[in-house]
Amino acid sequence: MLFKKSLTELNEQSINDLQNNTDITNMSIGGVARSMLEVINKQLSDYYNVLDINQAMGFLSSAEGYFLDLIGDLFNMPRLQSEVASVSATDKVQRFYVTRGVLGDYIPTLQILSGTKVQTSDDLIVYIVLENVSFDAAAREVYVSVQSEETGTAFNVGKNALIKHDLGLPDVYTVNDKAIVSGADTEDDNNYRYRISNATLSAEKANETAIRLAALSVDGVSDVVMNPYARGMGSYDILVVPTEGLASTTLISQVQSAIEDVQAYGIRGTAAAPGVVAVDISVKIVFTKGVTSGEQETLRTRVRLAIERYIVSIPIGGVFILNELRQQIMDVSPKILDHTINCYYFREQPHLLGNVYITHDEMFYPNPDSIEAIRVI
Repeated sequence: MLFKKSLTELNEQSINDLQNNTDITNMSIGGVARSMLEVINKQLSDYYNVLDINQAMGFLSSAEGYFLDLIGDLFNMPRLQSEVASVSATDKVQRFYVTRGVLGDYIPTLQILSGTKVQTSDDLIVYIVLENVSFDAAAREVYVSVQSEETGTAFNVGKNALIKHDLGLPDVYTVNDKAIVSGADTEDDNNYRYRISNATLSAEKANETAIRLAALSVDGVSDVVMNPYARGMGSYDILVVPTEGLASTTLISQVQSAIEDVQAYGIRGTAAAPGVVAVDISVKIVFTKGVTSGEQETLRTRVRLAIERYIVSIPIGGVFILNELRQQIMDVSPKILDHTINCYYFREQPHLLGNVYITHDEMFYPNPDSIEAIRVI
């Protein structure tokens, strides 16, 4: 164990040693002996600092960056690198469509070609179609596989963000019907440290920790919920919670592949998306006096976002608490005097105002089939 000494401690100890053990007694500031000691001790102090840092970098709890990578190498567990954001055609996310006629009227080849670009309205985020996609002559829309040009979470996009393309056909439109959030940054130290700390358990495989870490290592997975004996003895379901939106078919397939690599022989694990309890809510806001129309519109948007955040924050199998919803609305601004809930639908059915309970494998989510599931007026 290294016990670090400060520059002051080194100087005091050196001066005392010289005065007690040698004939050198003139230790006044600016003297030759003291000046030489201070120069040497400054170098020793810097070296102590380097040794202190290097010692800290040798422990998992305090190692960072390159030094943490070295510890990970001992367990054959490299840091996860940045990834592009992508979705497949089977996920039904990126759509080309027409509002008049059929696609074949504008694209006689009946194909969306690989390399076609789709991008945001400001051209800052660009995705590329990964493969040629053919469609029927009578088709009005077609879904394609796309991938971001660059890696990282900065290239994840929300719903309805990729609305431009380079086909040069103004009557053909494109849009992403769901958020694309599979892009990932290089793994940060905290997450990497957590994986390394569980390396021994995960290396054993065939245990809950190994399965959980395998699922969480898939890009786009925020959390998983284990459901043992879901299909009888020797089986389990792993419910996938994505970082945003609903779990896509591709994400579920990736998690399935990941858990199959670590589960025991004879045990059947199934990756699945939680059942979605669609939520439709309409709220009328009563404002305090003096709130301008512009402020009202802004506050309505903030209320809608607050309601959506509350809905998606409820864990799988959780309870939708009416009073918490009301609190979220009122906490948006002191300029909100009161509110009335006009529409309170779950599973596309009206529900009495009150708490809503779901099963252990379900989750609440704003109705994905509704253009305006959460409405604030």
